[in-house]
Amino acid sequence: MGIAWIAAHSPQAKGRVERCFGTLQDRLVKGLRLAGAGTLAQANAYLERKFLPAWEGRFTMAPANPRDAHRPLGRPHDLAAILSVVEARVVTNDYTLRYQGKSYQIARADLGGGWRGARVGVEKRLDGTVAVKFRDRYLTVSECPPGQKPKAGPITDRTSSTPRSAPARRSRRSWMEGFSLTDSPPLWKVLKQDSERGIAHAEDR
Repeated sequence: MGIAWIAAHSPQAKGRVERCFGTLQDRLVKGLRLAGAGTLAQANAYLERKFLPAWEGRFTMAPANPRDAHRPLGRPHDLAAILSVVEARVVTNDYTLRYQGKSYQIARADLGGGWRGARVGVEKRLDGTVAVKFRDRYLTVSECPPGQKPKAGPITDRTSSTPRSAPARRSRRSWMEGFSLTDSPPLWKVLKQDSERGIAHAEDR
């Protein structure tokens, strides 16, 4: 339908909500004082028996069209996920992730190549549970007990830290055989021999 949610960060942009808060802060506070409500139970009793009936009788307006415009929930509508708080986390080398001071271990059955360093979404549900989602599927995670070292999974991917075997030492090439810095002639002598060879070659031409 092309409907987008725009966050309002000022009282002027909220309008109806701010007017409602202004009414509640004025009339509700005074009504609680006159009713002598000093506890939470007394405040709730005044709110349900006196204030809300009077509020609805004075400010409630009947809609022009009484038809219910709400749509029924479909199969792809997961309210637990929709109403959750989602934060991004990174999977560590031992296939765990940190969330709100706790460590969560990904089940071995859900592991695969390229998991280390992958970003997942952590959903904090309304009932207090935590769900971890990677792309389009949910993962099975378990909270690690405090002080216990997480167990790494058996999967080895491109980021594996397994040490490689050292390459075999290359043998010396054949042209290096017999070469020695100590037994070689001095540089000036080599240059003199090259110069004499050049002159002789020019005379032959």
